[in-house]
Amino acid sequence: MRKLGLLLLAASLVLTTACSKPADTKTESTSTPETTTKAPETKTASLKLTGDVDSSKTLTTLLNIEPPPAFHGNVYDDVAGLNWSVQPFLFESLADYSPLPNKEFKPSGLESFKLEGSKLTIVLKKGLKWSDGSALTMDDVMTGFYMGASKGTIWQIAKSITKTDENTIVIEFVNNSPLNQNIVLNTYIMTPKAKYGKFADQLKAYIEKYRVYDAATKRYKFDAAGQDTINAINKALTEYKPDALKDVLFSGPYTLTAVTSSEALFTANPNYRIKPKVEKIRGLRSAGGESFTTAVLQQQYTIENGGLSPEMTKQVQDKFKDTLRTIYVPEFSQMGFMFNNQKYPFTVPEVRKALAYMVDRETLVKVAEPGSFVSDSHATGMLPSLIPAFTSKGFVDKLVDYKYDPAKAEKLLTSIGWKKVNGKWANEKGEVQKIEISTIGSWPSLMYPSEAYSTMLKEAGWEVEFKPMEFAAFVKYMNDGAHQIANYFIPSMTSYQHPWEIFNGTFTGAYATRMNLPKVEAGKDRIVKAPTGGKEYNVTQMLAKLYESTSQDEIVKITEEFMGLTNDLVYNIPLIEKTAPFRIYDTKMSVADGTIGKPQNSFYYYGNLNQMLAKMLRAEQLFFVK
Repeated sequence: MRKLGLLLLAASLVLTTACSKPADTKTESTSTPETTTKAPETKTASLKLTGDVDSSKTLTTLLNIEPPPAFHGNVYDDVAGLNWSVQPFLFESLADYSPLPNKEFKPSGLESFKLEGSKLTIVLKKGLKWSDGSALTMDDVMTGFYMGASKGTIWQIAKSITKTDENTIVIEFVNNSPLNQNIVLNTYIMTPKAKYGKFADQLKAYIEKYRVYDAATKRYKFDAAGQDTINAINKALTEYKPDALKDVLFSGPYTLTAVTSSEALFTANPNYRIKPKVEKIRGLRSAGGESFTTAVLQQQYTIENGGLSPEMTKQVQDKFKDTLRTIYVPEFSQMGFMFNNQKYPFTVPEVRKALAYMVDRETLVKVAEPGSFVSDSHATGMLPSLIPAFTSKGFVDKLVDYKYDPAKAEKLLTSIGWKKVNGKWANEKGEVQKIEISTIGSWPSLMYPSEAYSTMLKEAGWEVEFKPMEFAAFVKYMNDGAHQIANYFIPSMTSYQHPWEIFNGTFTGAYATRMNLPKVEAGKDRIVKAPTGGKEYNVTQMLAKLYESTSQDEIVKITEEFMGLTNDLVYNIPLIEKTAPFRIYDTKMSVADGTIGKPQNSFYYYGNLNQMLAKMLRAEQLFFVK
C-alpha cells in the first residue's frame, strides 16, 4: 500500500504537469516534474486569507442539473433529479473522503467508525436533524442501505446490516477487502424514511426473499425469480418525482430555495449541525459553451472548474491576471469514445479496433481544455498514471497498441471484406456505413476532440454525422442506447484508486449500459468471449476475486488478465486522462491552504468541485473576508 500511496502522489503531480505541457511531450508516470508553464501571477498570493468573515456575500459555483419543468427532487435520477452536482450542498455525508495525501475518511454525519476485519461499525452523531427540524435517525440511514438493493452493490458484499442501537449500525462483510469502507462511508444521508420508506420496505422484503449466496464468487446475488419484483420497484422509483423545493428533506449545510432555467439558489440550513460561514450559494447551470464562457468573462463566478478551450483559458488568464488564482486538482478520471456494442457495425470487433487506430490522440488532446493529456492507447481502460502500480514491468508492451495508424485500420477493415465505394467505407455487402458521434456541446474537452475526430474520419473515407447535445439530453441518449459512438467519461478510478473500479465499471452498471453490453440474466454471471482466440472469461467471478484480494501479486495478476481482455475487446477508446483547473475569481474568497499554480496534494482538493467546497465548509476552510 505504501507503493500505491507514493504512486498516487506522483500521479497527481504528473496529471497537473500535463496541463501545461505540449500534447506530444512524453511524461513518465512515476516522475514528479514541475509544471512548465506558470499560472498567471496575482496580487493575491495565497489561497487561505485572514480577516473578519463577511457572511453577506454569495458564493457562485457551477452546476450540471436539468432545468425546470423537468427538474425534480428524486436523488436517484442523475439526469433530471438532485444529482451529484448538488448533493454535496444538500445532504450530509457519512464521512468525507480523499486518497491524497493518503487514503482518509473524516467523519461528518458519523460520530465515529471502526473497521475490524470484515466488520464495520458506524456510530451516528447525536442530535442531527432534517431541514424541517425533524430528527435524523439511524432508521433514515438504514433506509439508504435498503435502497442500495436497487442502486448499489452493498447487498452483494454485506452478510448483514444491523441497527444495534439508536445510534449504531454494524455491517458484516463477506470478506476483508480494503474497498469495503468506500462502499459505505463515502455516501450521503439523503433518504429520509418518511419519503423513501415505502421503497425501502419493498426492497427489504426483496432482499429477504430473493438474495442467495453464491459460493463461486463468495458473495451474494439475487435470484432470477425476483426479477419482476425488482423491475416493478425500479419502475415506481423512476416515476417518483417530488417537488425539489417543497417535498424534499435536506440533511446537509444548505436547502434548495429556488431553481430557474439558468441557476439554483441555496440558503444555509438552520437545522444543520454547524452554521456555514458562507450563508448563500448560487449555482449556475452550464447550458452551453458560449453561455459558460460569457458568464466567466462577466465575472459571474466566485469559483469554477468548468471546461475552457486552450485559447479561452489564455484569454481568461490575461483578463484576470491581477486577481485570478488557479490551482490544479487531480481527478483520476478519463474521457473517451464509447461504442454502442449492440448496434451494427460496432458489433464487429475489427471495426471497433479500426476506429481506435483512427484516433490521432496527440492532435485531439491539443484542442481539449488544459488539464488533459493522452490516456492509454492500448484501450485497456487503465489510467496511464496508475498503470505502474498494478502491472509488472513490461506487461503493457506485450499488448496491442492502437496508436494512430490509418494503414493498420485499413488493413483490418479489408480483412473482413470491407472496401471503399465512391470514396466511402462500405461493408462486405457494399453498404456504405454512416457513423454518428455524439457528445455534450458545452464541454470543450468533449466537444472539440469529438468534432476533430469526426473530421478525421470523414477525411479517411467515413460518412460521419457529428451530434453535439445538451447535457441531460445526451446522458439520456446514451442510457437509452440510442447513440452509436458517444464521447463522455469512461470507467475511471475516481472513488477507489483501484483497478476493480475500472473493470467493474466496464462490465457492470451505468457504463455497461452506456456501452450497451448485453444484459445479464438475474442471478447469472457475465461471461465474455475474447474476439481473438475465443477464450471465455467469467467476468463476474474475476471481479469478485479482484475486489476481495489483499495480495499485491494477486491484484497484479487479475488486473493484467482484465487488461488483456479489454485490449482485445475495445469496448471504448480512452482519449484523455484528466485533471481539473480550479479557478478562484473573488480576491476575498478564502479556501483551504495550498500553492497557486501547482498540483494540490491535499485532503480538501479531491472530488468534484462542489464536493470539495462542501468539505471545506464543514471544516470552516471556506469563507469570504471583509
